[in-house]
Amino acid sequence: MRFEHPNLLWLLLVIPPALAAFFWWSERVKKKLLTQFVESRLLAQLTTGLSPQRRKWKYILLIAAAALLVIAIARPQRGFDLEEVQQNGLDIVVAVDTSKSMLATDIAPNRLARAKLAALELMQTAKADRLGLVAFAGDAFLECPLTIDDTAFQQSVQALDVNTIPQGGTAIAAAINTALGTFKEKSNHRALVLFTDGEDNDEGALEAAQNAAKEGLKIFTIGIGSADGTLVTIADANGNSDYIRDEKGQVVKSHLNEQLLQQIASASGGFYLPLRGADTINTLYERGLAPLPKSESKEKIVRRYHEQFQWPLAAAMLLLIAEFLLPERKPRQKAF
Repeated sequence: MRFEHPNLLWLLLVIPPALAAFFWWSERVKKKLLTQFVESRLLAQLTTGLSPQRRKWKYILLIAAAALLVIAIARPQRGFDLEEVQQNGLDIVVAVDTSKSMLATDIAPNRLARAKLAALELMQTAKADRLGLVAFAGDAFLECPLTIDDTAFQQSVQALDVNTIPQGGTAIAAAINTALGTFKEKSNHRALVLFTDGEDNDEGALEAAQNAAKEGLKIFTIGIGSADGTLVTIADANGNSDYIRDEKGQVVKSHLNEQLLQQIASASGGFYLPLRGADTINTLYERGLAPLPKSESKEKIVRRYHEQFQWPLAAAMLLLIAEFLLPERKPRQKAF
């Protein structure tokens, strides 16, 4: 069993208790008002036949129905079918820098978090395209092969952190070469989107971009951070924070290297964009990716989950009907 929107399940900790508290409060207020405005000798006559037990059951039915509606909205699903999907689209590899410099907070909340959010935004924009994911620091590794399974790509992006690649540093050339090796079919409709601050510790990034361009790969670089830079703090094994230092023990200030990212993009026929504002990814797709020729592909990896929301929804409807039909007054006994 899985839920399409699991975050909505947190409402189960809010809505049912809130309803229970409201019903308890309303009962107290109702009793207080009755005792204030109705004489005690008339109160018994007005409440003749009313069943407190039945009223409690009505409240219980309403609370249970609300809980079931929350579960239905979260869309429970059980099992899935794999379907072969045919569509026209691009093959796009997203490479995310996971080096420790990406912990810099010159772009909130930090560079890596913003890169991950931007990668997920690209996934939402590139609906008809296959996406792959490469993580890189001192080395590069394919985290998710090219796929149109949004769930697989999303989970791979969310799992990224600065410990994904044990080897320290930033090897942009390795990221480009790993991305290039991801494309199995010979095609000119391929693109690499590189999310990084551009602090390359290895030489050869520009040469790797030129070689990739010969293989038909366009590289679009997205710069994350600020040119002024900032100091980067990390936590040690004991949870103590300290600045990142070089081999001599000097505190290192991390800067966005826009010049290198512009050169890499230009060498492969792409372009550079800084990750600023709300339209960076839309601009990337509309100006850079969307105009590229699309290729037709088939892929039998799309998961079609079996929806189960109808069961809690039907149960909630039945409980609401039962609450409506359940009278607060006891049925009068016939006199013989």
